[in-house]
Amino acid sequence: MPRGIQLLLVSFLSLLTMNRAKSLLIAESAFFSAATASVTDQERHHSSSRRGGLARRYSSFDLSSTSSDNDSIIAVAKNFLSTTCPELLTILENHYDEVSAHDRLVKIGRNVNATLRYGQEAIERKDRGESSLMGIWSQEEEEEFIGNELERKMKTDGSLQRLVEECKDLAKLLTSPVKVPTVRYGRTGIQMPIVSLGCMRFQQSWNRGGKPINSPDQLEKECQDNLVNILRHSISCGVNHIETAQMYGCSQMQIGLALKTLFDEGVCRREDLIIQTKGGISSSTSKSDFKSSIIQQIKLLGLDYIDLFSVHGLNTIDHYDWLFNHGEKGSLIDALRELKKEGKIRWIGFSTHAPAHVIEKAIESDAFDYLNLHYHFEGSYTASGDGDENAEGNLGNIRLAHEHDMGVFIISPYDKGGRLYTPSHLSRELMLPEMEPMEYGSAWLWHHEKHCQGDKPAPIHTIVCGAARPSDLDQPVMAALRSITNLEDFEAVSRRIEERKERVLGKEWAATWHVGLPNYTQSEKHGFQIGNTVWLYNAIHVFGLLDMAKDRYGTLVSNSGKWDPNKTWKENVFANPGFNWMPGCGYDPSYDYSSELKDVPEKNKARVLEAMKFVHEWCCPENSKSMALEAGADEKKEEDAERKLIPLEWQAAYDMRPWTAFPERG
Repeated sequence: MPRGIQLLLVSFLSLLTMNRAKSLLIAESAFFSAATASVTDQERHHSSSRRGGLARRYSSFDLSSTSSDNDSIIAVAKNFLSTTCPELLTILENHYDEVSAHDRLVKIGRNVNATLRYGQEAIERKDRGESSLMGIWSQEEEEEFIGNELERKMKTDGSLQRLVEECKDLAKLLTSPVKVPTVRYGRTGIQMPIVSLGCMRFQQSWNRGGKPINSPDQLEKECQDNLVNILRHSISCGVNHIETAQMYGCSQMQIGLALKTLFDEGVCRREDLIIQTKGGISSSTSKSDFKSSIIQQIKLLGLDYIDLFSVHGLNTIDHYDWLFNHGEKGSLIDALRELKKEGKIRWIGFSTHAPAHVIEKAIESDAFDYLNLHYHFEGSYTASGDGDENAEGNLGNIRLAHEHDMGVFIISPYDKGGRLYTPSHLSRELMLPEMEPMEYGSAWLWHHEKHCQGDKPAPIHTIVCGAARPSDLDQPVMAALRSITNLEDFEAVSRRIEERKERVLGKEWAATWHVGLPNYTQSEKHGFQIGNTVWLYNAIHVFGLLDMAKDRYGTLVSNSGKWDPNKTWKENVFANPGFNWMPGCGYDPSYDYSSELKDVPEKNKARVLEAMKFVHEWCCPENSKSMALEAGADEKKEEDAERKLIPLEWQAAYDMRPWTAFPERG
């Protein structure tokens, strides 16, 4: 670069630094004011002696779902909004649903806090002459971007400006709701909203222990009012696809009561809604039992018919066989066909956590009009590592569903798709200032047909938001509204992610890591989920998704403890009721994997073993590198914990759940 241009650029950036945007100054002022007011004398001493003074107090905030700092966080949000978006503050202070208003303020405050916290930590880390742990950033990245004070201020301000725009959009949404876009849902012809409402987080009970909730007089008013408000907000935003299941405890009963309330109030009519429920099958289910069960579900919902019925958990070849060839018990698919003919259900689908080849078989049967499956920007969850050299995970099934003109519904984009409601700092750093991880994860699915490589179309129609409170719908709905115009931002973020994949994984590994890897269906003696385990290695290194990896790998470790080598593969799979939902076993350090890796390219074998060991070390509960400090922990415990610190970039930036959902309250 010519010297004159360099000097001009330096002058410009210096001027930019002197005239920093109002949102960053307001955020810092709001934050430090609230933090100073809330810190105790003991905390102030601890901060000064171990954290470098009160200026770093915010890095100690407890952002768990039961945070005791919510009052301080709300103070941050109110101070921030009072200048940047006073219209939203006024709306929230006068909102009919005080609980939802509180939730929204907590979320805004946590976002501000997380943005400032990471920026400050990164700058101070560089000032101390330190680098990111685990080589998360290259030396060049640390110098030029991550720890560069001017770059950090620009990125922080851009991120906060994005939050200001989101707050303005939320103010409009709460006063003049706008409908999310709709698309044709495959051969059903239904105009499906691109966001659907999932109903497994707002019911009072799972009914899986203790006293079941079976009648309206057992319901708590707070829970039912919350559920009605969720539906009211959802419908007002055009999210009129309501998806529940028999397995979701008292969800169906509560939805039925809520729908009657909304119909009576004139909020909506039955024909305005798309109602979907799901029911499971087992080896003992007969055709008549299945049909009776579905009729009972429709009655619980208080309806004459349902638009969509899914076989819940078509997870194994056995489930497929029970549907189409169940011997003297009758083919269960015939029960669905009869109910469709009778007008009780209009379209038939299936929901699945299955390996990719099982899903492929179900699609090719051409018996289903739509499907619910896992497929996300960071992987296909239980199907990750499946597939072949042409398509990893469920990509091939998305393409195949399009060939059969099926509707495609994506399960759990915000939880199994990376725990995006509590994203890592690394994910945010890759995606901001253009998008928060929730928006990027959504956009990746909605724009899938545009960015998916290959000559076979692979459109995705709707993604689900499992809402525990009305505010859970805010970010998905606003992302859906922005999806019409945000393609340029999406592409900019995608380029950064691809560059990171190439740097940390290598181009060849990123393209071939899954080739030849077995998951549990190909591991007949031990049920190893090797493809899934290696996928978690990639997800941690590229996106910092350690918490998600711990969740998934924890189920593999649990399954390993129940696997009996004296039983057949099939006996093991069906002896553990949860296995076919969260399948596979974890890494065994004492096992020789030579035979399991026989189809893996030679160039990949060493790294596959390295990846399995890495995930086991970081994600196995008993080997966890993190060590929670208990109140009053002695100095030695603190020193041990600090030696085992999780890299900052792998830690959660914030948690968008300022409550405990009703079914988790025990």
